[in-house]
Amino acid sequence: MKILFKTKTIDFFMRNNMEPLVDALLVSALNSNTEAIQVYDVKTGTNLHSFKGTPASSSTLNFVGACDYVMTAQKDKPLLQAWIINRHDPLHLRLVVPGRVKTMAVSPSGPKYCVVAVGEKMYVYKLLYGHLIAVISCHYQPITCIQFTLCGNYFVSGGEDGFVYLWSMAQLVNNFHTEDAPEIQPWRVLGQHSDKVTSISMSVSGLQGLLFSSSLDRTVKVYDLLHGNHLHTLLTDQGITRVTCNSIGSQIFLGLANGKVSVVNLLPHLPIGDIEVSDKGCQCHEKAVRHIVVSPSGNTIVTGGDDEEVKVWALSGNAKPQLSFLRTVHTGRGAITNLALLAIDRQIFEGDELKPTEIIAPFSTDTTEIQTCSVTVPIRGRPSSLQDSSSTFHPITDNVIRTSGSHEKNGSPKEANNDNLVEQLKVTNSELYHFALKQLLDLDEEYNKYQ
Repeated sequence: MKILFKTKTIDFFMRNNMEPLVDALLVSALNSNTEAIQVYDVKTGTNLHSFKGTPASSSTLNFVGACDYVMTAQKDKPLLQAWIINRHDPLHLRLVVPGRVKTMAVSPSGPKYCVVAVGEKMYVYKLLYGHLIAVISCHYQPITCIQFTLCGNYFVSGGEDGFVYLWSMAQLVNNFHTEDAPEIQPWRVLGQHSDKVTSISMSVSGLQGLLFSSSLDRTVKVYDLLHGNHLHTLLTDQGITRVTCNSIGSQIFLGLANGKVSVVNLLPHLPIGDIEVSDKGCQCHEKAVRHIVVSPSGNTIVTGGDDEEVKVWALSGNAKPQLSFLRTVHTGRGAITNLALLAIDRQIFEGDELKPTEIIAPFSTDTTEIQTCSVTVPIRGRPSSLQDSSSTFHPITDNVIRTSGSHEKNGSPKEANNDNLVEQLKVTNSELYHFALKQLLDLDEEYNKYQ
Protein backbone atom coordinates (compact mmCIF):
# COMPACT_ATOMS: atom_id res chain seq x y z
CA MET A 1 0.00 0.00 0.00
CA LYS A 2 1.44 3.33 -1.08
CA ILE A 3 1.13 6.43 1.05
CA LEU A 4 1.51 9.69 -0.87
CA PHE A 5 2.57 12.86 0.95
CA LYS A 6 1.76 16.20 -0.55
CA THR A 7 4.59 18.76 -0.79
CA LYS A 8 2.82 21.16 1.57
CA THR A 9 2.49 18.42 4.20
CA ILE A 10 6.22 17.65 4.01
CA ASP A 11 7.13 21.35 4.26
CA PHE A 12 4.88 21.72 7.29
CA PHE A 13 6.46 18.68 8.94
CA MET A 14 10.00 19.99 8.34
CA ARG A 15 9.21 23.46 9.63
CA ASN A 16 7.72 22.09 12.83
CA ASN A 17 10.65 19.76 13.45
CA MET A 18 13.38 22.42 13.18
CA GLU A 19 15.26 23.14 16.37
CA PRO A 20 13.60 26.20 17.94
CA LEU A 21 16.83 27.46 19.53
CA VAL A 22 19.77 28.61 17.49
CA ASP A 23 23.24 29.74 18.58
CA ALA A 24 23.23 33.22 17.06
CA LEU A 25 26.65 34.80 16.55
CA LEU A 26 26.75 38.61 16.50
CA VAL A 27 29.74 40.10 14.65
CA SER A 28 30.83 43.69 14.12
CA ALA A 29 33.83 44.74 12.06
CA LEU A 30 35.90 47.86 11.47
CA ASN A 31 34.62 48.43 7.91
CA SER A 32 30.99 47.40 8.26
CA ASN A 33 29.51 50.29 6.19
CA THR A 34 25.78 50.65 6.90
CA GLU A 35 25.41 47.24 8.59
CA ALA A 36 26.82 47.70 12.07
CA ILE A 37 26.26 44.09 13.21
CA GLN A 38 25.78 40.83 11.32
CA VAL A 39 24.04 37.81 12.90
CA TYR A 40 24.98 34.26 11.85
CA ASP A 41 23.87 30.75 12.72
CA VAL A 42 26.98 29.13 14.21
CA LYS A 43 25.90 25.65 13.18
CA THR A 44 25.34 26.40 9.48
CA GLY A 45 27.07 29.73 8.90
CA THR A 46 23.94 31.24 7.32
CA ASN A 47 23.05 34.89 7.85
CA LEU A 48 20.06 35.32 10.19
CA HIS A 49 19.77 39.07 10.64
CA SER A 50 21.60 42.39 10.44
CA PHE A 51 21.52 45.65 12.37
CA LYS A 52 21.92 48.87 10.42
CA GLY A 53 23.76 51.82 11.86
CA THR A 54 27.14 53.39 12.54
CA PRO A 55 30.12 50.99 12.88
CA ALA A 56 30.47 49.79 16.48
CA SER A 57 33.40 50.65 18.71
CA SER A 58 35.51 47.71 19.88
CA SER A 59 34.44 45.79 23.02
CA THR A 60 31.10 47.60 23.38
CA LEU A 61 28.53 45.01 22.26
CA ASN A 62 25.98 44.26 25.01
CA PHE A 63 22.50 42.81 25.50
CA VAL A 64 19.81 44.52 27.58
CA GLY A 65 17.23 42.34 29.30
CA ALA A 66 16.18 38.88 28.15
CA CYS A 67 17.03 39.37 24.46
CA ASP A 68 15.21 42.74 24.39
CA TYR A 69 17.87 45.06 23.00
CA VAL A 70 21.34 45.08 21.51
CA MET A 71 23.55 48.06 22.44
CA THR A 72 26.92 49.32 21.19
CA ALA A 73 28.91 52.53 21.19
CA GLN A 74 29.53 54.33 17.91
CA LYS A 75 33.10 54.11 16.65
CA ASP A 76 33.95 57.79 16.12
CA LYS A 77 31.25 59.63 18.07
CA PRO A 78 30.36 60.09 21.77
CA LEU A 79 27.07 58.26 21.25
CA LEU A 80 25.53 54.88 21.99
CA GLN A 81 23.08 53.10 19.69
CA ALA A 82 20.46 50.47 20.50
CA TRP A 83 18.26 48.08 18.52
CA ILE A 84 15.27 45.96 19.41
CA ILE A 85 16.55 42.43 18.85
CA ASN A 86 14.37 41.69 15.78
CA ARG A 87 14.54 45.11 14.11
CA HIS A 88 17.03 46.28 11.53
CA ASP A 89 17.01 50.01 12.27
CA PRO A 90 18.30 51.53 15.53
CA LEU A 91 16.04 53.21 18.06
CA HIS A 92 15.71 56.97 17.86
CA LEU A 93 17.21 57.62 21.28
CA ARG A 94 19.70 60.30 22.19
CA LEU A 95 22.25 58.36 24.24
CA VAL A 96 25.00 60.96 24.54
CA VAL A 97 28.10 60.24 26.63
CA PRO A 98 31.03 62.54 27.57
CA GLY A 99 33.43 61.18 24.93
CA ARG A 100 34.27 58.34 22.57
CA VAL A 101 33.75 55.05 24.37
CA LYS A 102 36.67 52.66 24.75
CA THR A 103 34.64 49.83 26.29
CA MET A 104 31.27 49.37 28.03
CA ALA A 105 29.14 46.84 29.89
CA VAL A 106 25.46 46.46 30.85
CA SER A 107 24.37 44.65 34.02
CA PRO A 108 22.78 41.29 33.09
CA SER A 109 20.23 41.13 35.91
CA GLY A 110 18.43 43.32 38.41
CA PRO A 111 18.09 47.05 37.69
CA LYS A 112 19.87 47.68 34.39
CA TYR A 113 22.95 49.88 34.63
CA CYS A 114 25.32 50.79 31.81
CA VAL A 115 28.99 51.51 32.54
CA VAL A 116 30.93 53.26 29.78
CA ALA A 117 34.67 53.97 29.80
CA VAL A 118 35.89 57.25 28.35
CA GLY A 119 39.64 57.55 28.76
CA GLU A 120 40.56 56.96 32.41
CA LYS A 121 37.01 57.51 33.71
CA MET A 122 33.91 55.35 33.98
CA TYR A 123 30.39 56.78 33.77
CA VAL A 124 27.54 54.76 35.28
CA TYR A 125 24.00 55.30 33.92
CA LYS A 126 20.69 53.84 35.05
CA LEU A 127 18.94 52.82 31.83
CA LEU A 128 15.38 53.11 33.20
CA TYR A 129 15.71 56.86 33.84
CA GLY A 130 18.85 57.73 31.89
CA HIS A 131 20.44 59.21 35.01
CA LEU A 132 24.18 59.49 35.44
CA ILE A 133 24.58 58.08 38.95
CA ALA A 134 28.38 57.96 39.27
CA VAL A 135 31.63 59.09 37.71
CA ILE A 136 34.58 56.90 38.68
CA SER A 137 38.16 58.07 38.33
CA CYS A 138 40.62 55.54 39.70
CA HIS A 139 42.64 54.19 36.75
CA TYR A 140 45.72 56.18 35.77
CA GLN A 141 45.56 55.29 32.08
CA PRO A 142 42.69 54.51 29.66
CA ILE A 143 40.34 51.68 30.64
CA THR A 144 40.40 48.71 28.26
CA CYS A 145 37.75 46.29 29.57
CA ILE A 146 34.69 46.16 31.83
CA GLN A 147 32.57 43.16 32.77
CA PHE A 148 29.69 42.59 35.20
CA THR A 149 29.26 39.55 37.40
CA LEU A 150 26.25 37.40 36.49
CA CYS A 151 24.25 38.73 39.46
CA GLY A 152 24.80 42.33 38.32
CA ASN A 153 25.87 43.46 41.80
CA TYR A 154 29.55 43.91 40.92
CA PHE A 155 31.67 44.71 37.90
CA VAL A 156 35.39 44.47 37.13
CA SER A 157 37.52 46.96 35.23
CA GLY A 158 41.01 46.68 33.75
CA GLY A 159 43.16 49.37 32.18
CA GLU A 160 46.35 50.22 30.39
CA ASP A 161 47.87 50.90 33.82
CA GLY A 162 47.69 47.13 34.47
CA PHE A 163 45.31 47.40 37.45
CA VAL A 164 42.27 45.15 37.87
CA TYR A 165 39.55 46.54 40.17
CA LEU A 166 36.32 45.07 41.56
CA TRP A 167 33.46 47.58 42.05
CA SER A 168 30.25 47.31 44.10
CA MET A 169 27.03 48.65 42.56
CA ALA A 170 25.49 48.99 46.03
CA GLN A 171 28.29 51.36 47.01
CA LEU A 172 27.78 53.46 43.86
CA VAL A 173 24.02 53.73 44.37
CA ASN A 174 24.48 54.58 48.06
CA ASN A 175 26.91 57.38 47.16
CA PHE A 176 24.40 58.77 44.66
CA HIS A 177 21.76 59.08 47.39
CA THR A 178 24.14 60.55 49.98
CA GLU A 179 25.13 64.18 50.21
CA ASP A 180 28.83 64.97 50.56
CA ALA A 181 29.68 61.34 49.80
CA PRO A 182 33.39 60.47 49.77
CA GLU A 183 35.17 59.76 46.48
CA ILE A 184 34.26 56.35 45.14
CA GLN A 185 36.89 53.68 45.78
CA PRO A 186 37.13 50.11 44.44
CA TRP A 187 35.46 47.41 46.48
CA ARG A 188 38.65 45.44 46.05
CA VAL A 189 41.98 45.84 44.24
CA LEU A 190 42.54 42.43 42.68
CA GLY A 191 46.02 42.93 41.27
CA GLN A 192 48.26 44.55 38.69
CA HIS A 193 49.95 43.46 35.48
CA SER A 194 53.21 44.98 34.28
CA ASP A 195 51.60 45.92 30.95
CA LYS A 196 48.09 46.87 29.84
CA VAL A 197 45.14 44.56 30.54
CA THR A 198 43.71 43.29 27.24
CA SER A 199 40.65 41.37 28.46
CA ILE A 200 38.85 39.86 31.45
CA SER A 201 36.61 36.80 31.75
CA MET A 202 34.55 35.21 34.54
CA SER A 203 32.97 31.86 35.24
CA VAL A 204 29.18 31.78 35.58
CA SER A 205 29.49 31.40 39.36
CA GLY A 206 29.92 35.16 39.55
CA LEU A 207 31.33 36.45 42.82
CA GLN A 208 31.84 32.87 44.05
CA GLY A 209 33.75 31.89 40.93
CA LEU A 210 36.98 32.74 39.15
CA LEU A 211 38.14 35.79 37.25
CA PHE A 212 40.82 35.77 34.55
CA SER A 213 42.71 38.84 33.33
CA SER A 214 45.08 38.81 30.34
CA SER A 215 47.84 41.25 29.48
CA LEU A 216 50.50 42.04 26.93
CA ASP A 217 53.01 41.18 29.68
CA ARG A 218 52.48 37.55 28.50
CA THR A 219 50.56 36.48 31.59
CA VAL A 220 47.04 35.57 32.65
CA LYS A 221 46.21 36.08 36.33
CA VAL A 222 43.55 33.94 38.00
CA TYR A 223 41.65 35.35 40.99
CA ASP A 224 39.18 33.98 43.52
CA LEU A 225 36.57 36.75 43.44
CA LEU A 226 34.92 35.90 46.75
CA HIS A 227 38.07 36.46 48.79
CA GLY A 228 40.10 38.47 46.29
CA ASN A 229 42.96 35.96 46.38
CA HIS A 230 45.42 35.65 43.51
CA LEU A 231 45.52 31.90 42.74
CA HIS A 232 47.60 31.41 39.58
CA THR A 233 49.69 33.22 36.99
CA LEU A 234 49.82 31.56 33.57
CA LEU A 235 53.06 32.28 31.71
CA THR A 236 53.40 32.24 27.91
CA ASP A 237 56.00 33.33 25.37
CA GLN A 238 53.58 35.64 23.53
CA GLY A 239 51.54 38.71 24.38
CA ILE A 240 48.01 37.60 25.28
CA THR A 241 45.34 39.57 23.44
CA ARG A 242 42.29 37.65 24.70
CA VAL A 243 41.32 35.30 27.52
CA THR A 244 38.02 33.41 27.77
CA CYS A 245 36.91 30.56 30.01
CA ASN A 246 34.16 27.97 29.73
CA SER A 247 31.07 28.28 31.92
CA ILE A 248 32.55 26.64 35.03
CA GLY A 249 36.06 28.02 34.61
CA SER A 250 37.72 24.64 34.18
CA GLN A 251 39.22 25.45 30.76
CA ILE A 252 40.90 28.68 29.67
CA PHE A 253 41.35 29.78 26.08
CA LEU A 254 44.23 32.14 25.38
CA GLY A 255 44.22 34.24 22.22
CA LEU A 256 47.78 35.23 21.33
CA ALA A 257 49.32 38.11 19.37
CA ASN A 258 50.72 35.66 16.78
CA GLY A 259 47.24 34.37 15.84
CA LYS A 260 47.34 31.15 17.88
CA VAL A 261 44.86 29.90 20.50
CA SER A 262 46.08 27.84 23.47
CA VAL A 263 43.84 25.77 25.75
CA VAL A 264 44.71 25.31 29.43
CA ASN A 265 42.97 22.88 31.83
CA LEU A 266 42.56 23.98 35.46
CA LEU A 267 41.08 20.62 36.47
CA PRO A 268 42.28 18.64 38.29
CA HIS A 269 43.15 21.54 40.59
CA LEU A 270 46.63 22.87 40.11
CA PRO A 271 48.78 24.07 43.03
CA ILE A 272 48.66 27.79 43.72
CA GLY A 273 51.46 29.67 41.97
CA ASP A 274 52.92 30.14 38.49
CA ILE A 275 51.94 27.80 35.64
CA GLU A 276 54.02 27.50 32.50
CA VAL A 277 51.74 27.06 29.49
CA SER A 278 53.18 24.14 27.54
CA ASP A 279 50.54 24.12 24.80
CA LYS A 280 51.99 26.03 21.83
CA GLY A 281 48.49 26.49 20.47
CA CYS A 282 46.57 26.10 17.24
CA GLN A 283 47.17 28.58 14.42
CA CYS A 284 43.67 30.02 14.13
CA HIS A 285 44.39 33.37 12.47
CA GLU A 286 47.15 35.06 10.50
CA LYS A 287 47.10 38.08 12.83
CA ALA A 288 46.31 38.69 16.50
CA VAL A 289 43.28 36.94 18.02
CA ARG A 290 40.99 39.64 19.44
CA HIS A 291 37.86 37.70 20.37
CA ILE A 292 36.99 34.21 21.60
CA VAL A 293 33.53 32.99 22.60
CA VAL A 294 32.63 29.56 23.94
CA SER A 295 29.33 27.76 23.36
CA PRO A 296 27.28 26.84 26.48
CA SER A 297 28.18 23.18 25.97
CA GLY A 298 31.89 24.01 25.85
CA ASN A 299 32.37 21.89 22.72
CA THR A 300 32.50 24.73 20.21
CA ILE A 301 34.48 27.97 20.20
CA VAL A 302 34.38 30.91 17.81
CA THR A 303 37.38 33.17 17.19
CA GLY A 304 37.76 36.56 15.54
CA GLY A 305 40.99 38.30 14.62
CA ASP A 306 42.69 41.24 12.99
CA ASP A 307 42.84 39.20 9.75
CA GLU A 308 39.14 40.08 9.24
CA GLU A 309 37.90 36.52 9.74
CA VAL A 310 35.54 34.80 12.17
CA LYS A 311 35.99 31.02 12.43
CA VAL A 312 34.17 28.18 14.21
CA TRP A 313 36.16 25.37 15.87
CA ALA A 314 35.24 22.06 17.48
CA LEU A 315 36.93 21.25 20.80
CA SER A 316 37.75 17.61 21.53
CA GLY A 317 39.82 15.74 24.09
CA ASN A 318 40.03 16.20 27.85
CA ALA A 319 43.64 15.71 28.92
CA LYS A 320 45.01 17.30 25.73
CA PRO A 321 42.30 19.46 24.15
CA GLN A 322 42.49 19.88 20.37
CA LEU A 323 40.82 22.40 18.07
CA SER A 324 39.40 21.26 14.74
CA PHE A 325 38.38 23.78 12.09
CA LEU A 326 34.70 23.67 11.07
CA ARG A 327 33.90 26.76 9.01
CA THR A 328 34.49 30.46 8.37
CA VAL A 329 31.31 32.48 8.91
CA HIS A 330 32.53 36.03 8.32
CA THR A 331 35.39 37.52 6.31
CA GLY A 332 36.64 40.56 4.40
CA ARG A 333 35.02 43.45 6.27
CA GLY A 334 37.89 44.72 8.37
CA ALA A 335 39.31 43.73 11.74
CA ILE A 336 36.72 42.17 14.07
CA THR A 337 35.64 44.61 16.78
CA ASN A 338 32.92 42.65 18.63
CA LEU A 339 31.89 39.01 18.92
CA ALA A 340 29.05 37.59 21.01
CA LEU A 341 27.11 34.33 21.16
CA LEU A 342 23.43 34.21 22.06
CA ALA A 343 21.09 31.20 22.32
CA ILE A 344 17.79 32.48 20.93
CA ASP A 345 14.59 31.27 19.32
CA ARG A 346 15.08 31.57 15.55
CA GLN A 347 11.47 32.76 15.13
CA ILE A 348 12.27 35.99 16.98
CA PHE A 349 14.13 37.27 13.93
CA GLU A 350 11.12 36.39 11.76
CA GLY A 351 8.50 38.00 14.01
CA ASP A 352 6.80 41.26 13.09
CA GLU A 353 6.63 42.82 16.54
CA LEU A 354 8.47 42.38 19.80
CA LYS A 355 7.54 44.42 22.84
CA PRO A 356 10.58 44.75 25.13
CA THR A 357 10.02 44.47 28.87
CA GLU A 358 12.96 46.77 29.64
CA ILE A 359 13.02 50.54 29.22
CA ILE A 360 15.93 52.60 27.90
CA ALA A 361 15.62 56.33 28.52
CA PRO A 362 17.69 59.11 26.90
CA PHE A 363 20.83 59.81 28.89
CA SER A 364 21.03 62.88 31.09
CA THR A 365 23.86 64.44 33.10
CA ASP A 366 21.44 65.86 35.69
CA THR A 367 21.83 64.14 39.06
CA THR A 368 19.76 66.57 41.14
CA GLU A 369 16.56 64.54 40.91
CA ILE A 370 16.26 60.83 41.56
CA GLN A 371 13.27 60.20 39.27
CA THR A 372 12.45 62.82 36.66
CA CYS A 373 11.34 60.45 33.89
CA SER A 374 7.84 59.09 33.46
CA VAL A 375 7.48 55.41 34.27
CA THR A 376 5.46 53.12 31.99
CA VAL A 377 3.29 50.78 34.06
CA PRO A 378 2.15 47.87 31.84
CA ILE A 379 -1.23 46.39 32.76
CA ARG A 380 -1.13 42.63 32.22
CA GLY A 381 -3.67 41.48 29.64
CA ARG A 382 -4.30 44.97 28.28
CA PRO A 383 -4.94 44.95 24.49
CA SER A 384 -2.35 46.71 22.36
CA SER A 385 -5.07 49.06 21.01
CA LEU A 386 -5.37 50.60 24.47
CA GLN A 387 -1.66 51.41 24.77
CA ASP A 388 -1.72 55.20 24.64
CA SER A 389 -0.44 58.15 26.57
CA SER A 390 -2.88 57.44 29.41
CA SER A 391 -0.86 54.31 30.22
CA THR A 392 1.98 56.37 31.64
CA PHE A 393 2.09 57.30 35.30
CA HIS A 394 4.10 60.36 36.26
CA PRO A 395 5.30 60.13 39.87
CA ILE A 396 5.45 63.30 41.94
CA THR A 397 9.13 63.99 42.37
CA ASP A 398 9.40 67.78 42.55
CA ASN A 399 9.72 67.76 46.32
CA VAL A 400 11.61 64.51 46.86
CA ILE A 401 14.04 65.07 49.71
CA ARG A 402 17.49 63.49 49.63
CA THR A 403 18.58 62.64 53.13
CA SER A 404 21.98 62.07 54.63
CA GLY A 405 23.60 61.65 57.97
CA SER A 406 24.98 65.20 57.93
CA HIS A 407 24.12 67.81 60.58
CA GLU A 408 23.42 71.54 60.53
CA LYS A 409 26.05 73.92 61.73
CA ASN A 410 24.28 74.34 65.08
CA GLY A 411 24.64 70.60 65.72
CA SER A 412 20.89 69.72 65.48
CA PRO A 413 19.87 66.87 63.12
CA LYS A 414 18.75 67.90 59.64
CA GLU A 415 15.05 66.91 59.42
CA ALA A 416 12.43 67.10 56.70
CA ASN A 417 8.91 68.30 57.37
CA ASN A 418 7.35 64.94 58.19
CA ASP A 419 3.76 66.14 57.93
CA ASN A 420 4.25 67.52 54.41
CA LEU A 421 6.09 64.39 53.36
CA VAL A 422 3.25 62.15 54.61
CA GLU A 423 0.69 64.26 52.74
CA GLN A 424 2.72 64.05 49.54
CA LEU A 425 2.95 60.28 49.89
CA LYS A 426 -0.81 60.07 50.40
CA VAL A 427 -1.44 62.10 47.26
CA THR A 428 0.99 59.97 45.24
CA ASN A 429 -0.56 56.75 46.54
CA SER A 430 -4.05 58.01 45.70
CA GLU A 431 -3.03 58.96 42.16
CA LEU A 432 -1.43 55.58 41.58
CA TYR A 433 -4.56 53.82 42.89
CA HIS A 434 -6.90 55.78 40.62
CA PHE A 435 -4.54 55.29 37.68
CA ALA A 436 -4.53 51.49 38.10
CA LEU A 437 -8.29 51.44 38.69
CA LYS A 438 -8.89 53.41 35.48
CA GLN A 439 -6.80 50.95 33.46
CA LEU A 440 -8.73 47.98 34.85
CA LEU A 441 -12.10 49.63 34.17
CA ASP A 442 -11.03 50.52 30.62
CA LEU A 443 -9.90 46.95 30.11
CA ASP A 444 -13.23 45.60 31.35
CA GLU A 445 -15.14 48.03 29.11
CA GLU A 446 -13.05 47.02 26.07
CA TYR A 447 -13.62 43.34 26.91
CA ASN A 448 -17.40 43.82 27.02
CA LYS A 449 -17.37 45.19 23.47
CA TYR A 450 -16.38 41.79 22.16
CA GLN A 451 -19.02 39.85 24.12
